[in-house]
Order: sequence, then structure tokens, then C-alpha cells
Amino acid sequence: MNKERVHLTYGALLLICLVMSVADQTTEAKTHRWLVKETEFGTGIKTASSIVQYHDTCVWVQVFFISDQFFKGLQEKETPIGPEFSKNKTLIRTFPDRLMVDFEATVQRCDPRPKEIVPPDYASGLMTGPTFEVSWKRGAERRTVPLQFREERHRPGLRWDYFFEVPAKDVPLTDDLLIDVSLRHGTSRTSLSAGLRFPHE
Repeated sequence: MNKERVHLTYGALLLICLVMSVADQTTEAKTHRWLVKETEFGTGIKTASSIVQYHDTCVWVQVFFISDQFFKGLQEKETPIGPEFSKNKTLIRTFPDRLMVDFEATVQRCDPRPKEIVPPDYASGLMTGPTFEVSWKRGAERRTVPLQFREERHRPGLRWDYFFEVPAKDVPLTDDLLIDVSLRHGTSRTSLSAGLRFPHE
């Protein structure tokens, strides 16, 4: 009788260990990390991407959230009640008070011509001086907020970066930032949603 109890107990322990191991693997599989970009404003993480077409020019857009080292090491884990964010095993629920956004755009011809060398000022008329409007979105609710434009950056080449700050005090990490962009004085307009929920690649 005692031997049967020992065997049953041992079997139960093995079953519990097996279940816990599977649960740990499932949790690990649902724990995400973002594509990271280092900037002078801090560590940025990719939160959105899109392709915008204007005539024969295609613009590949990536959006990065930056706030010093706030996003470095941040992790998202899916739970039964929704996404959960943590850093160094500490739960984090809201964004920092001010959020820097890097709107990175790379221009190219939609249908590249063989052996063509694209000039370094290609599409500069389209990409110079865009305007942005932003709002925080939670469910169906949308709240427009002011932004502080910091810098338009373009070195010779096909990449442009636009840095601006938005207020984010007490904004939950589950909210999305809606970005409305106007290029060429409103001739081309596009909107995209940037957020911490996956996938972003």
C-alpha cells in the first residue's frame, strides 16, 4: 500500500513538473522583444511600419518610440487578461511623461530601373517639411494631443528622419498613437497606428 502511494505521489510530481515545463515554454513563446534602434535621444523600439506610395515613389516608413532608456529591456507578455509589460521583472503600466517619436522614412522608386543610380536628393520635394498630427487611441476613443516638432534630418541619401515629442503622462502602454502625416503640403496624406502590441516587424 505504501509502495502504491509512493508510486502515485512520484507520478503526480512528474505530471506537475511536466505541466509547469509546458506552461513555462508557452509563456516564453509569448514573451516578445522589439526591434531596437540606438539614437542620441535614447533607445528606440519599432512600433509601426508601412509603405506609402506617391506616383512612382514608394516610401517605407518605420516608427520608433524613444524616451532615454525607458524602452531598453522592456518586454511584453500575453496573458489571459491582455498584454502585460515589464522591465527587470517589474510591472510597468504607463508611458513616461514625454515620448519622443522617430518617424523614419526611406524613399525609393516603386519600380526600380535596371542599373539606375538614384540621386541623393531623390524625392526631396515630397519629403521636405511634412506636417504631423497625433492622437492617443484607446478602444474607440481618440484623444488629439499637441506635439513639439524637434528636428527634420536628412543627409545625402534616401533616408529621412523626423523627430517630435508628444505628451504621454499616465497614458497606458496598451494605448496606440495614431499619426496623420501630410506630405507635399497636403498633396499626399497617410495615417498609421503605432503601439507596443505585436507584430511590428
